[in-house]
Amino acid sequence: MLTRAALKNPYAVFALCMIALVLGAVSYQKMRVDIFPEIKIPTILVTTFYRGMSPSEMEGAITLKMEQRFVEASYVEHIESQSLAGMSYIKVFFQPEYSIDSAQSELTSLAYSIIRLLPPGVYPPSVYKFGVSSLPVGLLSVSSETLGPKEIRDLAYFTVRQQIATIPGISFGPPLGGKVRQITVFMDQSRMLARGISPSEVVKAINSQSAIIPAGDIKIGDLDYYVYSNSLIDAVDKINDIPIKVVNGTPILVRDIGTAADSAAIQTSIVRVNGREATYIPITRQEGANTLEVTDGIRAKLPKLTEIPAGATVKFLYDQSLYIRQAITNLQKEGLLGAGLAGLMIFLFLRSLKAALVVGMAIPLSLTAALVALYLTGQSVNIMTLGGLALVIGTLLDNNIVVQENLHRHLEMGKDGRTAAEDSAVELTLPILVATICILIVYLPIMFFSGIIKYLFVPLAMTVAFAMLADYAVSMTVTPVVLSHLYASGHGNGSHEETEQKDWFRFVLAIYEPVLRVGVRFKPVVIGLALLALIGTGALLLPRLHSEFFPKVDAGNFTMLVSAPEGSRIEKTTAIVADIEKLVQETIPKQDLEEVISNTGLYFGDAARFAPNTGNHTAFVLVNLVTGHAGKTEDYVSTLRTKLRESLPGVEVSFQTGGIISDVLNFGLRAPIDIQVKGPSLDLIRPVAEAIQQKIAQVPNTVDVRIKQGKSYPELHIDVDRTKAAYYGITQDRVIVDVITGISSNIALSPNFWLDPKTANGYFLLAQFPEQSLTKTEDLLNIPIIGARTALGPTSSLTTSGATGSTIALQNTPFAGRNLDLSNGFYASGDDRRGPPVLLRDVASLNMKTGPDSVDHYDLSRLIDVLVTPVGNDLGHVAKDIEQALATVPLPKDVTIQLKGEVANMRSAFSNFALALPLAVLLIYLVMVGLFRSFIDPLIILVAVPLGWIGTVLMLHFTNTSVNVESMIGTLMMMGIVVSNSILLVDFANRMVDTGASAEQAVLEAGKRRIRPILMTALATILGLLPLALGFGEGNETMVPLARAVVGGLAVSTMMTLLVVPVMHALVLGRRVQIIEPVPPPATGEDL
Repeated sequence: MLTRAALKNPYAVFALCMIALVLGAVSYQKMRVDIFPEIKIPTILVTTFYRGMSPSEMEGAITLKMEQRFVEASYVEHIESQSLAGMSYIKVFFQPEYSIDSAQSELTSLAYSIIRLLPPGVYPPSVYKFGVSSLPVGLLSVSSETLGPKEIRDLAYFTVRQQIATIPGISFGPPLGGKVRQITVFMDQSRMLARGISPSEVVKAINSQSAIIPAGDIKIGDLDYYVYSNSLIDAVDKINDIPIKVVNGTPILVRDIGTAADSAAIQTSIVRVNGREATYIPITRQEGANTLEVTDGIRAKLPKLTEIPAGATVKFLYDQSLYIRQAITNLQKEGLLGAGLAGLMIFLFLRSLKAALVVGMAIPLSLTAALVALYLTGQSVNIMTLGGLALVIGTLLDNNIVVQENLHRHLEMGKDGRTAAEDSAVELTLPILVATICILIVYLPIMFFSGIIKYLFVPLAMTVAFAMLADYAVSMTVTPVVLSHLYASGHGNGSHEETEQKDWFRFVLAIYEPVLRVGVRFKPVVIGLALLALIGTGALLLPRLHSEFFPKVDAGNFTMLVSAPEGSRIEKTTAIVADIEKLVQETIPKQDLEEVISNTGLYFGDAARFAPNTGNHTAFVLVNLVTGHAGKTEDYVSTLRTKLRESLPGVEVSFQTGGIISDVLNFGLRAPIDIQVKGPSLDLIRPVAEAIQQKIAQVPNTVDVRIKQGKSYPELHIDVDRTKAAYYGITQDRVIVDVITGISSNIALSPNFWLDPKTANGYFLLAQFPEQSLTKTEDLLNIPIIGARTALGPTSSLTTSGATGSTIALQNTPFAGRNLDLSNGFYASGDDRRGPPVLLRDVASLNMKTGPDSVDHYDLSRLIDVLVTPVGNDLGHVAKDIEQALATVPLPKDVTIQLKGEVANMRSAFSNFALALPLAVLLIYLVMVGLFRSFIDPLIILVAVPLGWIGTVLMLHFTNTSVNVESMIGTLMMMGIVVSNSILLVDFANRMVDTGASAEQAVLEAGKRRIRPILMTALATILGLLPLALGFGEGNETMVPLARAVVGGLAVSTMMTLLVVPVMHALVLGRRVQIIEPVPPPATGEDL
């Protein structure tokens, strides 16, 4: 029906083809480009900050309370958390069907409902959508040879960020590195003691006498005046003149006990780019945004940036879009090369350019139609959709080949071109439809997958489905129309061309026909040998195959995670990092090394979520290689691992490779194998984790075996004697407040702010002792504490509660909207207790201890991670060896061990495929039963499927390719193609039997007639995938196992289809013919 309609209106067919080509080109230009399809696993990140709190205190006071509330949310799958110094990170993973927007809204409500139960002064929680779009696509670096770290960070925060904010789809966090500008009153301990001034009094004076107070307006006469006051000090030097109190008529000023300076906060994060200190802004994309558009927007914006001082440089580093472009470009090139090879093969078979062009036109028409469908369904251009298009390029030729081969048979019957084209297409409508449906059905089980592989492979399956459906329409409409025009003269032209085309093919037939006759004669031998090959391959080679979740890629970059001895100062860690950077530059040739970026220490605040560091003793180093680098990343990593072990003993360095591919697939995990030890307390699970680490370090093919959480971070415990403090007239909280203010400023308790009159940018105004003045415990013990033991002479305070600030939204500042009410809290005025200074040593003692640098939870249970990196591409066997080692570790009560990370994803994927393969076979069988109206014929057709697995296993084994999700998808695709080839043989043989041929005659004629299209379709697919299977292009490593699985399976299955399927079909047909042959009536007397 479809064919007849097309032949009646060829102009409509031409118009539709042109429309498909135009819309396909437009759709391709409009589609979003990325490395992977959008992975929508609903995950929410909740961050909460409380400066100065230790990890253990953060766990109990904030993290655990919030987790206990979050379990009330809907459709929670599991909860992970990490408590660091002053920071709490909670990731809530929801069931896949739950809306990410609903999850964010619900968690926001729950988070803010618990604020009143959190410690006073805690920063309000921030609730983010967390996913693939949260991973940085690059780093915007700001550096200068003339500006200092403070000025560089200001430039990044206040100037650069606001100019890049208008780039479509961009998202970013605060800058990392540099020094945070702040106005600091550096208090002198000895001068404060001499004047009886405590840190609390200094803070009260500063906060009271330099405040942002809105004065409003006033009407005088006919005019309305804005009222300004000098409540906010406009020059840093004037802060020195703030009076703290008056003693015996003499004011004590700030300059009498210290110095106010335009300074910087104590640096806790140091960023270096190629050995020079810098600042960078982590660049991410918004959900659904185009990665390439974001990075292109940044590069276009850089020359247009304004207000950049001379000597300052703004560069876009660690650009992940370069790898994405390379991968996409190579896939396009190899797809076109595969199409060219397939087309050349068709030309060699047909020996006619116009005949080859008729077959080849299925490729552009089907691909452009598929692109239109992908655009309309919201898909992007990525390695999965492009891989799907490359995968079917050869297969798209199959239908046209069969239709054209069948046309020549009808032309030889003396039919004219139009009739031959119509009869040829109509005759093949059912077989081609069945073959197309079978190829589509093999992908149907993917819809039932779960987790990340569902989001990866559903777009690939959709791409194949759209292309194959378009190809079916082309073969039933466009091809008959073109063929009817080319062969309008009928048998004459067709017969002559057919004779020329088949000249060389007679040699193939001369070999195949005798082999097939022998096979049909010795059926048990052929069937036995095929069965023996299948069993032998499964028993001998299958267990030797390597297995992993996803094929390894060389993304041209790697990350080194550095951990110095716990408690190391940031200066010491930075020196270690500098040595590592030098070693990298010595190991990697200059022509291969693009840049080295390091980040040392733990930045306090929202920017910390973009770094894996847990303290000043940790760092990470990003090494980026040039595009097209000569050396292999894995070789550089192996060399560096050996050198670092020798040159930096005591420093733990682990490696992460794979770049953006690994980041996406591992969802931010630090290692492919994560052994999670869970239990009720750290004291219980820590020894278990350490025992596991020792055992796993002995397992072959494992490196970088380490425990993620530290246990020996130095802690200084201040134990206040409350009775002594009461004797002096002070309370425990007052003691701690004075100590905290002295050592780390009043930023966590009652911060004040200062606005730069030149830029209107806001900065903290704080008081503390100089960092260099607190170098030993004696300095800490000598901190003065306010006292009231003895009455003093007449004194008056110049601080009152009448001018203590107001709530105001500070524009262009990082603390917009913060409540500045200073009349309450630790520094409230009105405390009349006065007395001689009391030192900390008078009311407290110091104890040195050690503790964790982070406290992690999984579903509210305490957790310690033992991280393992496998060597090579055999994650499955390494995981089994690890499990055998874990079985020997005794576990205390309530302690559990679980393998997570990439190994868990791999096993989940393999279990999905274990269901998908037999389900696909069953579905194909049932569909063919319905279409062929037979239970036996579909079984004969499916014989080639397990025989095709032989080729897949052989190819993977001899090319050292692992079994992974890509190779399994290739196996599914191979199954569909194999079935379509078998259908051609079985259907033709059945037609021959219906015309009266014997079983052997039918299968021999079917083999003779169908070997040509079967070989052509198989070779077209193999050659179409050959460039991918060879894996020469950088960035296409992910598709190599898929292509090899199809090529190997199809090469073997084609031979099996041409030999074993006819033999088994002959066996079945022979019995069927015997059954349907009429039985002669018994002889009668008359006959005698």
